[in-house]
Amino acid sequence: MILVPAAIPERAPAFRRLIDPQLFPQARGGLTVEALAAGTRAEEAAGAEAVTIVLAGRAAHGGRADGVIGPGGGLYHPPGTRYALSAGATPAVVLTVYALPAPAPTPASAQGPAAAGGSVPLARRREAGALTRAGGFAGMGVHWLATGATVGSRRLALATSTFTPGGSHDLHRHPDADEFFLVLAGGGDHLTDTGRVRLARGDLAYVPAGEWHGFRTRQGVTTVALYGYLGAAGLEQAGYQMKEAAA
Repeated sequence: MILVPAAIPERAPAFRRLIDPQLFPQARGGLTVEALAAGTRAEEAAGAEAVTIVLAGRAAHGGRADGVIGPGGGLYHPPGTRYALSAGATPAVVLTVYALPAPAPTPASAQGPAAAGGSVPLARRREAGALTRAGGFAGMGVHWLATGATVGSRRLALATSTFTPGGSHDLHRHPDADEFFLVLAGGGDHLTDTGRVRLARGDLAYVPAGEWHGFRTRQGVTTVALYGYLGAAGLEQAGYQMKEAAA
């Protein structure tokens, strides 16, 4: 597990590379965060597929009045897409997640809504199945923002999770994808097969594929996190194995 403490900048302007494949060769993608000063603009070209999500403030996409994105909103960018985000009268904090290209082309049948190109607004879709103790979950709710089914991603997925006080996700692993977990509110313990690591608001945990991990929120605390997979467009592709089942 790679821990990045206090990952979210508190003042603008600021730019941080949270996970960089050049520094961590095993990583299947990367994350950056940028705090845009009021009235400034950031323009990017997505060489690999990417997602940008607004963590704080408001940002305008493409200069359109109807393209203002608030906290929790964002865009999926297929490879080769050019895009721009502008902060309004107040600073905005934007997280960018990108996945490294697949070693072989993705079949056309696996492409979703973004196959034709151009940025796609993130969806907000509640997890369809019940998250129960039988699946390793307790007191946890999930909303998917970017998957292959919702926005046409190929090698990345993004979601939010909310843990009610006492909520947890037991030790598990994803054999075919890395996972990142960014605490937006609250805090708790990141679980590993050798112990616990305390996570506070703003901390980021990056988990390589195949590594056991889990989370338990603090007593009396509701924790909200942004998490996702790099190397897979959803949970089914990432794979899911619980520690107890493996034993």
